[in-house]
Amino acid sequence: MPESPKPPALDLASVPPIYILPSHLDPEALHEQEDLVFRLGGSLTYDSQEARVFLGKIGQKKRAAFDLRARGVWTEEALLPEIDHQYPSRDNHDKGQPPHKKARTGWIERDVKRRDLKRRRDSRSSTSTEASTRSENHPPSPPPVVSWPNLKSHIVVLKLAWLESCINKGHIVHYKPYIIYSGKIIPKPAGETSPKALPDPTTYVKTTASGSSSSHHVPKPTTSILERAKADAAMHQSHPSTSATSHLHRRRFGDHAHSTSSHQAKHPPKLHRTTTSEFEDLANNPLPPLPDWATGRYAHYSCCRDTPMVTRNAAFIAQLTKIKESRLLTLDDIGVRAYSTSIASLSAYEHHIRHPDEITRLPGCNAKLAALWTEWYHSADTDGERSIATVRALDDDDDLRHLRLFWNIWGVGPDTARKFYFERGWRDLDDVVEFGWSGLTRVQQIGVKYYDEFLAKIPRAEVEGIAGVILRHARGVLGVGPAQHGGPQDVECVIVGGYRRGKTECGDVDVVLSHRDEEKTKDLVVDVVSSLEAEGWITHTLSLHTTTSDRGQATLPFRSTGHHHHGAGGFDSLDKALCVWQDPRFEQDSLAGLHPDEASPNPKSDEKKQDQKNPNVHRRVDIIISSWRTVGCAVLGWSGGTTFQRDIRQFVHKTKGLKFDSSGVRDRANGLVLDFESPRPKTQNALEAILKGQKPSPPPDLSRPGDQWDDGDTWQDRERRLMDGLGFGYRPPEKRCTG
Repeated sequence: MPESPKPPALDLASVPPIYILPSHLDPEALHEQEDLVFRLGGSLTYDSQEARVFLGKIGQKKRAAFDLRARGVWTEEALLPEIDHQYPSRDNHDKGQPPHKKARTGWIERDVKRRDLKRRRDSRSSTSTEASTRSENHPPSPPPVVSWPNLKSHIVVLKLAWLESCINKGHIVHYKPYIIYSGKIIPKPAGETSPKALPDPTTYVKTTASGSSSSHHVPKPTTSILERAKADAAMHQSHPSTSATSHLHRRRFGDHAHSTSSHQAKHPPKLHRTTTSEFEDLANNPLPPLPDWATGRYAHYSCCRDTPMVTRNAAFIAQLTKIKESRLLTLDDIGVRAYSTSIASLSAYEHHIRHPDEITRLPGCNAKLAALWTEWYHSADTDGERSIATVRALDDDDDLRHLRLFWNIWGVGPDTARKFYFERGWRDLDDVVEFGWSGLTRVQQIGVKYYDEFLAKIPRAEVEGIAGVILRHARGVLGVGPAQHGGPQDVECVIVGGYRRGKTECGDVDVVLSHRDEEKTKDLVVDVVSSLEAEGWITHTLSLHTTTSDRGQATLPFRSTGHHHHGAGGFDSLDKALCVWQDPRFEQDSLAGLHPDEASPNPKSDEKKQDQKNPNVHRRVDIIISSWRTVGCAVLGWSGGTTFQRDIRQFVHKTKGLKFDSSGVRDRANGLVLDFESPRPKTQNALEAILKGQKPSPPPDLSRPGDQWDDGDTWQDRERRLMDGLGFGYRPPEKRCTG
């Protein structure tokens, strides 16, 4: 009985040019994947501009797009074109049908040659078995044919698991379930410089069909890497411009200075040269001891250490902040995160840095940061005069100056600012008003209208005055009388944000309102805003959210969509109102210096004032409502610096498997709401019970030794118990200034 024919071997010849992204792959694994694609007949390329299918060990769209930009491939996210058989597929080839007309590109010609060689080889090897194959009653069904869209102007990034799945099944599987990112190739935006990737420690040889023998010889994997390296070394001497690069290089803001030949040349890293005098100085004055927070298990979490508002190294940190801002305006999320971590670590360091070795031993700080400090320190004699060359270039960059102008518009983020400047060609606010006013959102229109006023800082006394007015109106709508002020029936008003961290001047005013009766906080934001509008304090209500009231004031579900954390833009799931505030008192009221609680303004009833323009500055005010059950979460979520808030969420996720936001705490494993704020015994067993979803009960006899009950029920007590229960410990808001 003749043997059954073997299934056809996996052939990647019909796949458009393939490029292996090196992210998260060590050199050996990268070479193995490249050799595998080559052995399977794939059109492997080391030219990212030529590739149309990218395989990578990544999982996010942003990272995929960033890796492409780092290799000079600029794209915008787009769906893949419909299948039009522009690319030759195996079914046309096997049937002897000529491929459709297509653009004459080098990689398509190489694919055709490679398939012709394979077809002739396969036809010779299959002649002897053709008769036996025909005699089979049930020949094996052919594998499904996968057609590729026209990728002449598009690219697709697939998970590396797609290649593994093809190998396991013995044929090309459909690519759609493995798509990470698909995009349309676009020209490099004006003013941008393609990121220069770091040199790859290994080298490659670009394989072509013409370089293959007639027998389609495949190099052995044990020797192919060395052979390619030797061949590539020779090729680099004669064609240095064709060397391939990999390894992600962090994207830099595209200033024009980098287009000069001096900046195009590769410079070795700047290393600190320790002189004899420095050695002697270190011997006589050794480095200060490393802080305890820098050596612990959770050293890299900024929520586990004190970070004051005023730091000993503020001048150097100010330079790093400018670099971080430039990364933000180039949409480099990875760079922003890295600099944010470094800045938070340096801000917590209690010593004045005098040697680069002090930096490299801090969490989140590396040799690159130490080199920047060395450059900064030796640039002048005083901190006020010192600077970094990169920062000076950023300060002088015209593109960055325009981007910052648009970014400072209320309601405009970095991505929108770049569209205003690079895509629409706007250069100032007059261009925005003249050419794009109708296309702005209402928030952006208000941001343009009061641009200069919103940039003006708010003194602490004025912040307190605004909060006093809000508290007065909250008491009014809830019917809280003077006799109840300061008692358990009173409204709690907490000024959060930069004010609570100790800033002398604030950019806006954030106020959290709460009440011990949960029924009174439901839809409270609507009544308070209406009362303030009626009295003339709020001129515009830009957004009014009743998200928490709509779900019965419950903690945000574990799986939710459409909401952003405070750390990711200032928003969360609590009831809130974003308002434009203006003091309606002017002339005699303002001159009298009356406190908002002492005055009872009603500008609408004052006909004389209606005819006059109010000269008082407009302010941005956020009114947030929280139920008493989770007021600690709300106050904590709106009081810390951005990095502090980010690290809280990461810390509780990694160490306890919890999800924290301003509406409460949930167990990620079962979605159970955990109450760390209510009064509880001062024992470890109490926390263990809470983690299991249990509510500790007070001991029967508090007079016995050891029976300690934490029964304070102010919002400060609830925030303290929350921070202790989450595991990183309480620290006052003045020590949460990570930036």
